[in-house]
Amino acid sequence: MADKRSASGGMVEMSESVKFTHADWKAEAVRRFGSDPMGWKFVCPSCGHVASVKDWKDAGAPEGAVAFSCIGRYTGAGDDKTFRRAGGPCNYAGGGLFGLNPVQVEFDEGKVQAVFAFADADVAVEVQA
Repeated sequence: MADKRSASGGMVEMSESVKFTHADWKAEAVRRFGSDPMGWKFVCPSCGHVASVKDWKDAGAPEGAVAFSCIGRYTGAGDDKTFRRAGGPCNYAGGGLFGLNPVQVEFDEGKVQAVFAFADADVAVEVQA
């Protein structure tokens, strides 16, 4: 499982709720996947499906859906895979009744957005193959 240094310097698993500043979140994405945001990958907390920013764009999802709602919402996925942790994509939305998005990103103006965790780098490579 991927990890990150917490503010206290200890390691935390990405599956735990983690808070980043927007700048630190972007830096972590670059470290994992490179400077092109289209290649950044995230894992849906409901079904486990891994998707890149490019995948959301290609599916016609609005920018605000990236790492917030499963790509399945934009590809016609049904309810049958939601909350199953396998076999996605699903139609989970981060703004719904069940807020599963494990990462909190704090923007300069103080707004905090809950988003999907980054996919592990090895998962991201595996999905590309």
